[in-house]
Amino acid sequence: MEMSEESGATSKYNDDGQIDDFLQSIQKIRDEILRKESILQERSAQCDMDIQTLLSEGKMTPKAVSIIRKYKETCSDTTEVTNSSCSGDGGQSITKRKKLKKALLRQCKELDEICRGAHWILPRYTVLPSVSDGMYHASVRLRCLDFEMSLTGGLRATPHEAKCSAAANMILELHKKAEEQEQEGIRCKITLLNS
Repeated sequence: MEMSEESGATSKYNDDGQIDDFLQSIQKIRDEILRKESILQERSAQCDMDIQTLLSEGKMTPKAVSIIRKYKETCSDTTEVTNSSCSGDGGQSITKRKKLKKALLRQCKELDEICRGAHWILPRYTVLPSVSDGMYHASVRLRCLDFEMSLTGGLRATPHEAKCSAAANMILELHKKAEEQEQEGIRCKITLLNS
């Protein structure tokens, strides 16, 4: 890409359509990086949970053996570890878990779409294990020019479900904020009319 050095003027690329093309290309790169970051963060939280469980067990209990076996069987193919949802099942049936995961996944995607539509930076998540109960806890943070907001979600069986729980809470809070701004706008109009 050739750019002119003259006071910010461009010699070759001054078409708004080209800016949009470059913007979309950069957004795709960013989205792929965030997708990979999300996978690594979920894996890391799962490993933290398993490490803490092994430390708290302290000996070769059936739970410890199960964790060790999971890593022995899947370490040769790390994508299996990434996609694994072995621990934290809590005895729920696979069907119920799939329905919950699908519903929660919509919340994560919806929050991403809200941010894209408003031209905000995509949300950032932090996921931590709760060793005492074998669940995961996530927080989500939004930063944009007008505001910054951080919220947490509920405890969930998997890192991904925890992230989506936080996303659902953020969506609810964004709706409340929009309603408050709308009400404030109506109050201002009424005040102006009464003056």
